[in-house]
Amino acid sequence: MTTQNPKIVAAAHCNDSVSLIGWIFADAAKIDGCLGMALTRIDQNGKREVITTKLPFEGEDNADWKSQPSTVWPIQRMFHMDFTAKVGNTYTYEVQAMGGTPGNLVAIPGMLAVTNAVNVSTKVDDTFQVAFTRGTLSTQWLSHMIGTTPDGLPDFQKIIDALEDYANPNNVIRKTLVGNVPALLMAPVSECATDGGHVYSALYELSANQLVDFIKANLQYITIILGNTGADDFINAPARAALHAAGAKMYDRMIGNWGIAHNKSQVKVNKDGVPTDVTTGSTNWTNTGLGCQSNMACRIYNPAVAANFMDYWNRLLADNSEQALVFRRRNAQGYAPVKLNDGTVIETYFQPSMDDKVKPKGASETVPLSPFLARVKGLIDDAAVDGDSVICGEVFYPGTPSAINWFADAWNRNPQLCMFMTVSSSQALMGVKTIRRAGRPPLFTIATGREKEFGDFITELLKLPESHAITHGKIVVIINKRTKKYTVVFGSDNLGAKASYGNDENGVIVLGNEKLAWNVFVNMFDINQHYLSRAAARAAQYFKKATGWTGRLMTSDGWQAAWLSGYKAKLSSLLATGVWDGTGLVDKPGATPVLVVPYPKRKPKAPAAGSVDAGTGGTEGVVVPADGTGDAGSDAVAPAPAVEPTKA
Repeated sequence: MTTQNPKIVAAAHCNDSVSLIGWIFADAAKIDGCLGMALTRIDQNGKREVITTKLPFEGEDNADWKSQPSTVWPIQRMFHMDFTAKVGNTYTYEVQAMGGTPGNLVAIPGMLAVTNAVNVSTKVDDTFQVAFTRGTLSTQWLSHMIGTTPDGLPDFQKIIDALEDYANPNNVIRKTLVGNVPALLMAPVSECATDGGHVYSALYELSANQLVDFIKANLQYITIILGNTGADDFINAPARAALHAAGAKMYDRMIGNWGIAHNKSQVKVNKDGVPTDVTTGSTNWTNTGLGCQSNMACRIYNPAVAANFMDYWNRLLADNSEQALVFRRRNAQGYAPVKLNDGTVIETYFQPSMDDKVKPKGASETVPLSPFLARVKGLIDDAAVDGDSVICGEVFYPGTPSAINWFADAWNRNPQLCMFMTVSSSQALMGVKTIRRAGRPPLFTIATGREKEFGDFITELLKLPESHAITHGKIVVIINKRTKKYTVVFGSDNLGAKASYGNDENGVIVLGNEKLAWNVFVNMFDINQHYLSRAAARAAQYFKKATGWTGRLMTSDGWQAAWLSGYKAKLSSLLATGVWDGTGLVDKPGATPVLVVPYPKRKPKAPAAGSVDAGTGGTEGVVVPADGTGDAGSDAVAPAPAVEPTKA
């Protein structure tokens, strides 16, 4: 990190889809007359671009949702996410305080900082390559792109058509939503044509026309174990029939109604049959998995890790869809951690690993945990002891007990932690209790969209019809720069106990890799911040009270106040320095955990897809109306609150 001015400290972080820039004012000192910050992006060739924004000042409007340079409409908070950064480029960012008056802003002399350089790439280091989907539908950009139907609702059919039209180079909607994930998923097979390798895949869902067509064109390089998506196999049936007819080397793993073959992994071996790398993550091979959910795909270039996955693949094949006891107990036995020369440790886990096929009933505290989940819980518990820890994550609907419960326990024990988790549905939080903390967002943010409730914002589409998952990652990130502890958990495992009993799953834990931790943190922060403001707005609408924000920029320097003390100041310091310091954050006297989502007075007729307040501490726990329905092509349909998830 570098800076040109000791009064402003700034830093940048990135992954393959977004750059996150954070800054602080030294000594938390207000900059008199500062109406916001302008950002300029400089690439490796010296090309300069002023970052644009869309929020106008009070008294102005932007009904057409046009962009203006941040020198005209500046940024009135202490961070910004740049979604226009291009893969393959290296950038630094200038952060400039702007003064003057709306319509006539000027740079404040001497108030400029320059960030460190960031390389926008799927490559994290020599071991890890990571890509994230941009499958968030509830954006103003997409809402303006698709428009509305004659009945005034978002025209979701344009998204469906765009996702099918994968060969069109001008298909902006699809290219934006899927990001670099399809390319990362196809790369291992594509390479085989030149290096003589072969790929062994284990997939839960397969219906994306791009990926099915790709497999058909590369049959000699790939062998697939394909699970079933229910008794009727509705999602996979067309691709299964087509690939068998084409002569694909494919084995049908038809699991009974106790579980699912939930892997999304592929092992590459070289021409001699030796495993070289493995690709895994949360991304199902469907159009919704690629373009309508938040998902992660990670390629791990390590022969030992790949060998673990290859051994598991061979055992999957030999198991003959039974999930037999010998198969389960070998999974429970586990594999030795893989230690890299740079200090990184990679742990691999596979499911099912419990003797029983069905999770036992009873209190969540009494449910035996698999070695993987016990390890995840232990890492969260250990991190929660230290108020310098950042603990964040994303889940879909893991059931109980799960990472949701362990996040809640950690949050309730230590108010100094930086913690947040994003979930798809209020149903995931039934029975969970957390302490409400004044002045900071709640622990859990539930995915929701924005309605035209104020300013220039138009109605957003949250999900496609017949769909359910929105946040689909299975991710935990732990960062503590002071103790140099960095943890990333990912894979196919939903981070809940049910999967350990009934599902084929994989889970990866990476310890000690700072670059990977920040890479994934940026994605977690991006997703959480996106839904945080929307959930707060929905809750305010539900309670028929002001949001506290007009959708416009302030015409004075008063915007700074919220960022110079308390939680927001600490958050901006984390982004600008990499250090979280929770000193001074305390609970109210006598604060006790309360239900995040109240139990309904009666059982709903259909699965509820609601939201709760995610903005201020006072309204958490109220279910608000849904923004859409379902999510085809994902793991599970969220059931009524009293029913355990059928597919976790």
